Amino acid sequence: MASLLPSAQHYLAGLLPGIVSSAAPWQSTALPYFLRDAFELAELKLHGHPVILAATKETTSQQTLRKMLHRLQNIAGCRVLYVAPHLSAYERKRLLAERVEFVVPGSQLFAPSLAMDLRENTSSSAPLTEVLALLPATQAVLLTLLLKSNGAMPTLAVARSLGYSPMTASRANRELEAAGLATVNRIGSKSTLTLADTRQEIWERARPLMRTPVTKSLHVIGPKDRLKLAGETALAELTLLTHPSESVFAIGPNDWRTRQSEFTISPEADTNTFMLQIWSYHPWLLDDEATVDPLSLILSLQNETDERVQITLEALENTTWQKFEG
Repeated sequence: MASLLPSAQHYLAGLLPGIVSSAAPWQSTALPYFLRDAFELAELKLHGHPVILAATKETTSQQTLRKMLHRLQNIAGCRVLYVAPHLSAYERKRLLAERVEFVVPGSQLFAPSLAMDLRENTSSSAPLTEVLALLPATQAVLLTLLLKSNGAMPTLAVARSLGYSPMTASRANRELEAAGLATVNRIGSKSTLTLADTRQEIWERARPLMRTPVTKSLHVIGPKDRLKLAGETALAELTLLTHPSESVFAIGPNDWRTRQSEFTISPEADTNTFMLQIWSYHPWLLDDEATVDPLSLILSLQNETDERVQITLEALENTTWQKFEG
């Protein structure tokens, strides 16, 4: 491990005593050679959640660095903290503007996903509540904001569209604000939630904090009304991927509780069954579509090992953002 990485671990452990583990070298077979050559990598745990420390082996332009760190984060599937021996005022300003999380051992830490921003001469600063993973309701609120708005929505409108109480929506607001993903503008008793950056930028920063919405998958026989196409079936509807032999549908947690008796669970797939995914939030973020929303779909299939699926997911992601560019 490069000498800079233990220094970063020691610095983090001093800032967050008792919740930072020791650091160990990290590598992945999925990591391209150019990333292996570019970084010294180590993994530590914060409250049991993995964080990758990445120190560049040689000088790299900030534009290239940002792209490589995003690629590394997507492959690792967890937060990545860039480790630098020192940063000029200009370099730091660029990293802050681009929301690249970084640590300079002994002096600086910028980590919005940890709800922390500690710099030189800020000994009075204290970490806010950590955001290690978005709650399902918060994830649904963020995806709604990304897909259904011009970047801002009244809190109550989001709550009504998702079937959440104002209290749940307010909690989601606080969590998104703490993670640096959105800002909340309050006027009297009303509030508006606004994305902190472009849709695509927020999506890329939020992905390590988001999880698959699928909590359980069952082979069932039963009615398909009021269900959304999901999984590879939805992906096939939205792209050129071949349909799977067993259709896949999604149902939300509340609907599953009230409709469970309508379905007969089968121990395995057969000609009469379909796959029913029980989601952690309502899969109707887009009411007028037969399929679940594309971003939730990407999250639900992100760990699929089939290369065809991963290539198709990448194409779907590009298509999704292109719709907003027009």
